[in-house]
Amino acid sequence: MEDITTTKEIKWSVRPAKMHPKKAVFALLVDLGFGALIASNSLILGICMTAVLIGTQATFLFTSKFTISEAGVKAKYPARTKYYTWEQIRRAKFFKEACYLFTRKKPSNLDGWSGIAVFYGEDRDKIVAAIKSRLSSEVAS
Repeated sequence: MEDITTTKEIKWSVRPAKMHPKKAVFALLVDLGFGALIASNSLILGICMTAVLIGTQATFLFTSKFTISEAGVKAKYPARTKYYTWEQIRRAKFFKEACYLFTRKKPSNLDGWSGIAVFYGEDRDKIVAAIKSRLSSEVAS
């Protein structure tokens, strides 16, 4: 196995719905149920609202791709791409299935807009070690 600190770039993709199929089925049933209720009044509005509901859960239902390099971390979600250099990251929170990297040192209501969610997938230990080795010592946990 390669040493994490010498690896130039780590790439992987994650689809949380594949790892949690029961949750995915439940989410789709709820979305389609609400869409059907709305479609009983207006078919076009029902289709549009179903698409919006599925879109709000896109990071869970569809594949996201991640890249960790010497320059920073990049997350390519289904509808957007986020990239932060290691110097931009001021705070990190590590959880069981994902970590969140923020550009603000103190917690804020803007964390959803100023942060990046990195899902581990199957290589949790390798990814956590790679992120922690590249974070500045000034990064708050």
